[in-house]
Formats: sequence, C-alpha cells, structure tokens
Amino acid sequence: MAFEFNHNQQDRDYTSTVALAQAGANSATFDLEQTIGGDIDKLVFEIVAPAAAGISDTKVVTYTFKDSADGVTFAAVDPTIVTTQTATGAGIAAKTVRFRMPPVTRRYVRIEQTMTATAGTVTGSFISRLLF
Repeated sequence: MAFEFNHNQQDRDYTSTVALAQAGANSATFDLEQTIGGDIDKLVFEIVAPAAAGISDTKVVTYTFKDSADGVTFAAVDPTIVTTQTATGAGIAAKTVRFRMPPVTRRYVRIEQTMTATAGTVTGSFISRLLF
C-alpha cells in the first residue's frame, strides 16, 4: 500500500510509548476528532516494536489495532489489522509496521499489545503513532 499522499509528519500528541508487558498493555487512546468517514482513511498509523530480550522461544507478541465510538469500549476494526513478533530464543527482532486506517474506523483508536503466556522477563517498549 502506497503512502505517497502522506508526509509522515509526527505530532507528539499522537505518539505513545508503552512498556511491553507479559499481561498485555494498551497504547494511549488517540482521538481522531471525527466520526466515521472524512479523512480517516488518509491517515497512516505506525507501530514500532523494538527488539526485546528475555522472551523465550515460540512466544508471540501481538499488536492489534482497535477503535471505539466512546473511548471506553474498544474492538478490533474490520478488516482486522494485526501484526506479530515471534521469539527465536535470544528474544524478538525489531519490527516497524505502517498501515492506513479503514474508512469505517471510529473516533478513538489505540493499539492493544498481548503476549502468549509465560514468556519470561520482558524488556523494551513499543511506540504507536499517527503520521500526517
């Protein structure tokens, strides 16, 4: 998917850094300040998942893009936008993913990070941000 109409400008109000957590973690909630439609599908969302040590073999870290109409109850968007990192013994490799939001995205958005059970000690943080 091309991002030729996006300038990749960042705004600190639309950037969230959160520590990876065995029990899961959520990025900050971003208010798109509009309901379904408009220019939502022209925004680019970026997830930067850095390398993390201390995660044992075959454990998976999953990042799911979710939206909400009220900023309280979140659900995966349709079509679902998910990316994963799989451990290889020494930890997980860094990964950066960019995607455009579906036009049906509701007003509030965030990233939900989950991890398979008993992954061991986890270090590192993931970044989620909107690019304009």
